[in-house]
Amino acid sequence: MENINVRCEKEKRMPLEYDKNIYHGFLVQGNLREAIKYLQQFPAKKALCDKYFSRFEEEKYLTFEEDSYLNGLLVCYQKYYRDVFYLGMEKEKAAEHMRERLTAFLGIADADMDETEEQVKNAFAHRGFHFLGGKTGGFYGPYIWRVTEARSYEVELPGGTAGYTVNLLDGFITRSWLDYISFGETGTGGWTDGDGMINCVKESYDLEGESFKVSLLKHEAQHAMDMARFENMPSEDLEYRAKLVELIYSSQRNLLQKFLWEADGSGKENGHSRAAARIAEGFMRKVSLCRKEMEALPIEEVQRVARALFAESEEEMPRNLKTAYTRTEHR
Repeated sequence: MENINVRCEKEKRMPLEYDKNIYHGFLVQGNLREAIKYLQQFPAKKALCDKYFSRFEEEKYLTFEEDSYLNGLLVCYQKYYRDVFYLGMEKEKAAEHMRERLTAFLGIADADMDETEEQVKNAFAHRGFHFLGGKTGGFYGPYIWRVTEARSYEVELPGGTAGYTVNLLDGFITRSWLDYISFGETGTGGWTDGDGMINCVKESYDLEGESFKVSLLKHEAQHAMDMARFENMPSEDLEYRAKLVELIYSSQRNLLQKFLWEADGSGKENGHSRAAARIAEGFMRKVSLCRKEMEALPIEEVQRVARALFAESEEEMPRNLKTAYTRTEHR
């Protein structure tokens, strides 16, 4: 898939003023070096650049108000983040180095990554924490929290209205790699595991605001609905349809601008970036505009195009499959 920047040569230049969507876009793609390079253009961002230098160049890792044993496990993940995002180490090699550090720290031998993270999970559970390991957007990085509160919501989607249980998660000590490399400025706000349950990082949302009602509830409910209908739908397709749902129902925020800067059609293992690239391509096809022009589209036009793209996607989906899919997430 061709990157939107290639399609619009005149837009290769960066704006003269800082734009957090550009910064966040690099981070969502896992492109930390480019994010730092972008920040270095703006004197007002020197303090943030210094924080990156301290953490990733000088290796002054984040410590948590927990016991030293748990901190030792968390440092293993932080070194992985440095390897893969800052040093540019190949993902499989960085993951293997992390597995070796974790198994050495835990004192276990010949354990694969799943077995190793199960032991890490047990260590945190013994101290009163919930632990969710595995990959998010193609990279390892755990979610670790203390409190889970269940609530019920009715959610309207293009395919109908249904009830969903939402687990409000609180008391986090880490929220995976995107939260870490952005110093908490952005990150996963929720996910669903294919069981119809929606998990929400409570601190990320005003529970009465549009961000929660649309970008968390509707986004994740669309995932849950698609998982119930379609077998093994790829992450890119799940994210594409859920992001379109956000555009359909958002009336207070310019989410199209955000998605355009997240777009990365390079084929990397990041469903969010690839889905954003498909949205960019779809909008270009429908309205024949380049990115800067699309950023200025009225909300009503964004909603109209998003509905048309979602309808096209619906026609492309198989009708007779039942899913068994893994976690997908929303920021």
